[in-house]
Amino acid sequence: MFWKAYKKIALTGITLFIASCSNNVAKKTEVSIPDGSRWGAIKNGRHFVSENIPHFATATVAANGKIVNPREFLQQLNNVYQYSGNISATFGNTYRKITAWVNAGGNINELTRFGLHSRQMRGEDGYQNVLMTGYYIPVIQARLTPQGEFRHPIYAIPKGNKKYARAEIYRGALYGKGLELAYTNSYLENFLMEVQGSGFVDLGGGNLRHFAYGDKNGYGYTSVGRLLVEDGEIPKEKMSVQAIREWGARNPHRLQALLERNRSFVYFRHDPTLDVKGSAGVPLVALASVASDKRIVPTGSVLLVEMPLVDHSGNWTGKHELRLMVALDVGGAVKNQHFDLYQGIGDQAGHKAGLMKHYGRVWLLN
Repeated sequence: MFWKAYKKIALTGITLFIASCSNNVAKKTEVSIPDGSRWGAIKNGRHFVSENIPHFATATVAANGKIVNPREFLQQLNNVYQYSGNISATFGNTYRKITAWVNAGGNINELTRFGLHSRQMRGEDGYQNVLMTGYYIPVIQARLTPQGEFRHPIYAIPKGNKKYARAEIYRGALYGKGLELAYTNSYLENFLMEVQGSGFVDLGGGNLRHFAYGDKNGYGYTSVGRLLVEDGEIPKEKMSVQAIREWGARNPHRLQALLERNRSFVYFRHDPTLDVKGSAGVPLVALASVASDKRIVPTGSVLLVEMPLVDHSGNWTGKHELRLMVALDVGGAVKNQHFDLYQGIGDQAGHKAGLMKHYGRVWLLN
């Protein structure tokens, strides 16, 4: 699938430093979330759960409100039925019960009446605060041949086992090999498409092509967001994709050197369909699908997500809303108590994805 491990490593590195979501070292004590309340983390009235219990059975779902996305969720289930016989067979009984519950109004106090049970995620800190980030599919301007400002190639997968670092690629290591899929007007937008793992290019006049994840060059990812924070260029609390774009606009002569410090590079392939699929091969519905750690949340699982509501500047509004989602994607940095929520396609979805680094609660339904 197009984001594979790379996308999630990159996204977390760019947008999040307030919590460490990929540390597999066992800890015996509580984990502190700096400024957690600012990002939606709540402890009052909750009990601490040991880290060796990733999720635990709950008699009821202790949340308020109604499901806000029943139609989108049922569309996501329909996509699963159409594209994955294995997932449908594994979770079919659960899907049928949840569908009946949703069609009856989706009252969270009536789960048991439909034979449904819930297991709540322990959260990063043991107090059920689950990290939630966002990802999206960009649409960027491009041309099939180099012309004017459109001179930055998007590359297909090279043949052979040669590992070219990003700096080598930028300096022409792949030139003349016929691997150019298209040319854009921005190193940074190409890089951000690598971060998301897939994207659409607009070749002009609304002629869109879908470039899906192909492969990566074999080097580990270095977060440019972390580098900018460590270099004192952007304050940690202000880090976001938007902040990186603004830095690039102010420092165009320094951008290439920054990106080259991340040796990892993603190659793409032309996908003749316009379907945005997760690692399960199922087309994704915005805010009805997530990437998860399938060691503790198997692909195909249905999640009740208490999603934090964030304003246009990335501030938590103090509110959450309840959404039903299906785990249909994975990622190298989406580990343990961290979910990456698919936001959709285009600039608006990208703005939301770039700002989300907040906390909410999650229940597995079965």
